[in-house]
Amino acid sequence: MKRRSIRIALNSAVIAVVLVCIAPATAPCGDLPLPEMQHHLAEAEESFRRAMALDQTKPDEALNVYQKSIMHFERIIDEGGVRNGRLYYNLGNAYFRWGDIGRAILNYRRAALYMPNDPNLKQNLEFARSRREDSIERKQAEKVFKTLFFLHYDVPSNVRLAIFSYAFALVWVCAAVLLFTKRGGMRLLLVVSALVSALFLASLIVESVSLARKSDGVIVADQVVARKGDAETYEPSFTEPLHAGTEFSLLTRRTGWLHVELEDGARCWLPAASGELVLE
Repeated sequence: MKRRSIRIALNSAVIAVVLVCIAPATAPCGDLPLPEMQHHLAEAEESFRRAMALDQTKPDEALNVYQKSIMHFERIIDEGGVRNGRLYYNLGNAYFRWGDIGRAILNYRRAALYMPNDPNLKQNLEFARSRREDSIERKQAEKVFKTLFFLHYDVPSNVRLAIFSYAFALVWVCAAVLLFTKRGGMRLLLVVSALVSALFLASLIVESVSLARKSDGVIVADQVVARKGDAETYEPSFTEPLHAGTEFSLLTRRTGWLHVELEDGARCWLPAASGELVLE
């Protein structure tokens, strides 16, 4: 009985650790009082709705109203210290309607950190990507890797967590039953449950570590000349400049410059002001 209590406690502890790893905190941590945040949120949402109504009849006026909506959303983030998926999603929508593809993609990517499996977010992100000027294919090796490990990439994290939890619990149920019976089927079920729980736990841990370490970013400048070194005197890396919305992984920083890798594996240097990181 004592051993079983210890096992149950360990089970609960493992699940709690995984939950903490994959669920970023969203609590406000800024200086903006709650009533002011509520005011900015109401103004942002009202401005967005009004701008959408003006889109067809008065497009120029609509752009000004979208800009007002963006200003209110960003006040909540910058001064209120609020970080959550819905807020970034709405800000991404406002930037997209305003015509800023780079910051739309950036904020959709930030929203995906908090709600990675939201279908509307995925659809809007892919549509925004389709509007970019640069068409950069992912590395072939990465495509193959994602195909082979489709369970990790295609199954939502909350589903993987649920599968892990049930499989892990089943391991101990089978182990307890085997104390009183030696049925071969129960032993096989124990082995299968253990393998499934180990597989999905590894997937969740890899995902959480990847999110913590990986520094992805998005070009937000209208266009930027990528260079072979960290100065304007270096030759351009490509014949054409890169444009807003192109995504990259940060390799290293130097004063005023970012050394990045693009989705096709090409590496170059960008002025720091031309791009922003997904993880602020």
